[in-house]
Amino acid sequence: MTFAFILPTTSPVNFTTSFASSSAPSLPSATTTRRALLRDTLKRFKRLTPAEQYNNLPSLLSSVSEYLPYLYTVDAYITSQDITPLTEFETEWRAVLSRRTVPTELPRIRRKGLDYEICFATATLAYVHTLRARTFLATAIQAPPPTDNNATNTSVHLINQAKDQMLTAASIFLYLQNRSATSERGVAGMQPMPADVTTSIYNALWSLCLASATLLAVLKDDPYPSIVALQHDKNSKEWMYKAPTMPTRGRSLLLARLCMYSADMAGKAAAGVAATPSSGAELKGYCEDLAKTAKAKACRFLGVDAEGQGKLGEAIGWVLAGKEVLGMVVGGEGDKGKLGRGLDMLKKAREERKMEKAPMEALLGPDAGKMEEAMVLNELERRWRRINDSVNFHKVEPTSSLLAMLPTGRPVFPENQTWTPPKLSSSELLQLQTQAPNGGEIDWTGVDDSDDDDIDARGEGSMPPGGFPRSQSTGYY
Repeated sequence: MTFAFILPTTSPVNFTTSFASSSAPSLPSATTTRRALLRDTLKRFKRLTPAEQYNNLPSLLSSVSEYLPYLYTVDAYITSQDITPLTEFETEWRAVLSRRTVPTELPRIRRKGLDYEICFATATLAYVHTLRARTFLATAIQAPPPTDNNATNTSVHLINQAKDQMLTAASIFLYLQNRSATSERGVAGMQPMPADVTTSIYNALWSLCLASATLLAVLKDDPYPSIVALQHDKNSKEWMYKAPTMPTRGRSLLLARLCMYSADMAGKAAAGVAATPSSGAELKGYCEDLAKTAKAKACRFLGVDAEGQGKLGEAIGWVLAGKEVLGMVVGGEGDKGKLGRGLDMLKKAREERKMEKAPMEALLGPDAGKMEEAMVLNELERRWRRINDSVNFHKVEPTSSLLAMLPTGRPVFPENQTWTPPKLSSSELLQLQTQAPNGGEIDWTGVDDSDDDDIDARGEGSMPPGGFPRSQSTGYY
C-alpha cells in the first residue's frame, strides 16, 4: 500500500563558493556541513541490507531534517537580500524517478539554481516518510495474533503511524507542487529537468500518498486481510472455522466510498506519471495496481453490505466484479467465477519478478496488494457460493450492471494540508551571526566524490517498489 521509493544520492557542494552573508557569516559554511552529513548518510544507507535500511531510517530522517532548516534559511536570506550570490549555484542529484534507458543506474544530473537543490532535498524527506510508513505497516502485518485488547491496540497504533507518515509525505509533495508551479526562480531555466522535479510528478505523488493513507485508514476496520495472514501460517487452522467480524451496513458503505476515493486518487497519480514523458514505468504501474486494488476493495465491501441484507446473488456478483477489476476472472458470466487460471497467472508473474530480484522477496508482494485482495475475494466467493448453491439459489447479478452502480469516492483527510518549510530558530541564527565563517565547522569540501554509492547492497531480501509485506505469523492484527 506504500511505494518503495529508492533514495537519491548526490555529489558534494560548497555553499561558501556561491554565497556570502554579512548578517550571518557562518550560514553558508554551516549549510555545507549539514549537507555533507546528509550526503554521507544517503551513501551509507544505499550500501545497507534491507533490514539494516529499515533500522537506519530514523537516522536518515534526522540527517535530512537537520539540513533543511539551513537550506531554507539560505533561500529566505536570498529573498531578503541578506545573502550575496558570488557565483551561480549548481548541484547534482541522481534522478530516481526518471525513465531508465540502460540497465545500469541512472546518472546524476547537474542543474543550476538553488531550487533544484531544495526540490531534491525536500522530496528526499518525503521519500523517507514513505519508507517509514512501510516499516510501520510491515511491523503491524507481521505482529503475532492479539491475545487481548492491548495487542489489538498496538497493531492499530502502528497502522495509524503509517497513515500519519503518508499524510506528512502528501503535504510535502503538495508544497513542492505549489512551489514548482509558482516560484519565480523556478527549477527549470533553459535545460530540460528530470521527471523528479516536475509539477506533474509532484501532483502524482501527492495523489498517490493520499490514496495510500486512505487505504491505511480503511485497513484498520477491514477484517478480511486476516484471512490471508492466517492462511499463510501452516500451523494455524483458525481461518477454517473463525469468520471475520462483519462490519455493519452503514460502515460497509462508508468503507466502499473511501476505497473509491483511493482508487480515484491512484488513477490520477497514474495519469500524472504518464503525463511526464521522462518518467519511469515502475511508478506508473504501481499507481495503476493500487487503483485496481482499491476499486476491488470497494466492490468487496458492497458485497458484504448486500450479503448482510440477504441478497446473496448480488453479493457474489460484487465479488466477481472485484475480481474482474483485478483482471482475475476467467470465462463469461456463467462461469463459477473462481480465480483459477487468473490467479495462477498473477502468482506466476510475481514469482518471475521475485527471481529477478532476490529469494527473500517470497515474503513480499510488488503489486500494491492485488493478489492479497484476490485471495480475499476468492475466499468470500467460495463461502457465499456454497450457501447459495445449497440454500438460497439466488441469481448472480451481472458484473456490468453492478460496476455501473459503484458510488462516488469520499475523502477522509483534508486535501489542502501543505507542509511548512523549517527555518533556523532565533538562537541558532544569533549564533551564526556572531560566529566567523568556518568557525567550529568541519571542512567537508575535500570529501572524495567517488561513485561507490552506485554499489547496490540491497541484493538478497530487497523489497520491490510497492511491495505488500506478507506475514508468516498467525494473525494480521
